[in-house]
Amino acid sequence: MVRFIYCEWLKLKRSKIVLFSAVSVCATPFMLFVEALQTHFEHPELRFTLADIYSNGLLYEMLLINMMVYVAITAYLFSREYTERTLKTILPAPISRSSFLTSKFLIQLIWIMILMLITWAGIFLLSGLYHLMIGIEGFQISVAFTWLIKMLLGGILMFITLSPFAYLSLKSKGIVVPIIFSAVIIMGSAALANQDIGVLYPWTATYFLMVGKTLSTGYPIWLSSSIIILIAMIGFISTYTYFKKEDLK
Repeated sequence: MVRFIYCEWLKLKRSKIVLFSAVSVCATPFMLFVEALQTHFEHPELRFTLADIYSNGLLYEMLLINMMVYVAITAYLFSREYTERTLKTILPAPISRSSFLTSKFLIQLIWIMILMLITWAGIFLLSGLYHLMIGIEGFQISVAFTWLIKMLLGGILMFITLSPFAYLSLKSKGIVVPIIFSAVIIMGSAALANQDIGVLYPWTATYFLMVGKTLSTGYPIWLSSSIIILIAMIGFISTYTYFKKEDLK
């Protein structure tokens, strides 16, 4: 399986989607920077803290921009063997289908973690620029590293809730269906982000957990966590079950 992970990584290095995804997640820090400037010029009396900016960034990452990018990554990873017609060449190798899928999921997780790190660094750099221009309260590297941990944990939660998109990618053998489905999911996340019932929506519940908003909704943390685990398990089990039974023609 290690060889498959290495081969998958080599294929990614030659793919334009790696650069595309890295550039795409940079939209999050850029939008935060523009939003901060706009707010400053409209309300110069307001002062931002670095924690405020990272908190807003986590919203963009887990519910909006990064979510779209991660779905595209998932769809690409799990459908590329069909679109590039390389699956029949790969499967005869001495490795089980489960191990093959596991290598895909591990690459997906590593990729998400790298993009989370890029997003975190972009927010810190543009926040530093804003700090030089206007000033940010609490601009400290220790604060930034605290939010790095939160972002990486958020990335792990996003990874497990992306498992249904892996199944959709295999089932549809393409990226169109997962992308369409993600648009619906993201619209739901945007609508429920400020609603207490959002804690029952798995893709919003992950964000609530990371910002410590779950208890304030009146719902228990175990319920929210159970919903997240349930959707993750459905996605993983469906993906492995479908691929094991797939009849290659």
